[in-house]
Amino acid sequence: MKVTREVILDLLPLYLSGEASKDTTKLVEKFIESDPEFAKQVKGGSNNVFPNNVSSPHKKEIEMKSLLKTKKMIKLRSFLLGFSIFFSLVPFSFLATEEKTYWLLIEAPKSAMVYVVFAVIFWTAYFITRKRIQVTGL
Repeated sequence: MKVTREVILDLLPLYLSGEASKDTTKLVEKFIESDPEFAKQVKGGSNNVFPNNVSSPHKKEIEMKSLLKTKKMIKLRSFLLGFSIFFSLVPFSFLATEEKTYWLLIEAPKSAMVYVVFAVIFWTAYFITRKRIQVTGL
């Protein structure tokens, strides 16, 4: 198999930075020895080594997708936090009338437990989302 200049150009940044493996280093050095013109450009640090028509990957598109995903995750985290707090506090709500004060937890414990279950679900989802954001460094 013949190694082309394009393959070496793909490997050259790794080779020049010293991050290439031993086998890759040997491959690049062997090609440089076989092509004196290319070797002259590489050793001289010429900017003409890399062709001008090489396009970078769609970096801006990837960054924009990452930004939009980050915004979406932060909105979701805020939404979950709000509902977590709401459903946590509802069982402790009360209604005060002129005659009596009605506590949801005392007067309707089954209804209060439904709110507690929703609170646990939302808190769990909140902490999972929070952990996902922390792991990715967002």
